[in-house]
Amino acid sequence: MIKQFIANSGILIAGFYLISKFFPSTIHKQSSVYMRLLAGACCGLLSIVLMFFSIPLGHGVIADLRHVPLVVISYYGGMPSALAAGIIMGAGRFLFGNMSASIVSFFISVAIAIGCGFISRWMKRHIITTTFWMNTYSMALISFALFVNIPDHDIYTQTLFTFWPISIIATYVTSNICKDIRQSKEMLQHYKAWATTDFLTGLYNVRQFHTLLRENIAKANEQQSCLALILFDIDRFKYINDSYGHDGGDVILRHLGELIRSLVPKNGFAFRNGGEEFSILLPTCEREAMTFAEHIRTTIEQHSFFVQQQTVHITISIGISVFPMLATNESELFKQADIALYEAKQQGRNRTVVYKKEYLHET
Repeated sequence: MIKQFIANSGILIAGFYLISKFFPSTIHKQSSVYMRLLAGACCGLLSIVLMFFSIPLGHGVIADLRHVPLVVISYYGGMPSALAAGIIMGAGRFLFGNMSASIVSFFISVAIAIGCGFISRWMKRHIITTTFWMNTYSMALISFALFVNIPDHDIYTQTLFTFWPISIIATYVTSNICKDIRQSKEMLQHYKAWATTDFLTGLYNVRQFHTLLRENIAKANEQQSCLALILFDIDRFKYINDSYGHDGGDVILRHLGELIRSLVPKNGFAFRNGGEEFSILLPTCEREAMTFAEHIRTTIEQHSFFVQQQTVHITISIGISVFPMLATNESELFKQADIALYEAKQQGRNRTVVYKKEYLHET
């Protein structure tokens, strides 16, 4: 029995680890219904696997831990996950013959799923506490099924005294393992985001700028298409920091990042290059880039930022260069956009300038 229990525990741990690798993000009650149903289905399949590794409880009675995956996924995915796992788990029982027992098992599985789904909705506590009560509810129904199938009272009692502790221990261990797997996965996702994202604005950071610039130039070169670099910064941002402090400046940068994200199309990339300097990569040519840049500039000019209970308006100056029309490589593209940005400042700020060769001689 101990060997089979260890085997079941190993299958549970390995199963949840593999399921976590299958999903790009962790499953929770705010996930889409589709993702929650899919997670529940995966746990239902894990339950079927556990049926093949039954635990002998003595006197010819065997049991398994098929309900544990359902209990755990119900905590994270709620009713959709619970129902998907319960239906698949119940249907899987028909693979093992004995039609009457399979029908009873199917309805028990569905009842467990519905109950765990409701407990997950009503009991918003720590995973160990919530899954304990889910397991208790599940085992109560399983105990009823065992009562129907085991006519001998002594064997039935011995079975419960053996199966209940096994179920409680397995649920406790699995819940903790799943919690650790989720925490590790969420932390890894955070680290990946921190490596590529500016913490203040939520835009890509300067490291990701160079990576995506290189990749998109290669893509434009391969497809013989255009790539526009739109480089801009906030006019007289030092005055804002002097007037409202760096905290006030951060408020404007944060809200500007949100505004930029709402304006950039899906095929574009927005970055905070540092300080008050931003950039956008757009797979388009000069005329379209100029039109889009002007839309960005006028939208920001007309937008109201609220800092320390005051309304603040800002403007930006923009420089544009385009590959391969103006620049022939990554460094040229950035240098030309930077020169065009400088020219926009020299011309009086709050304007958009496309790079021209004569600007190089002026600077």
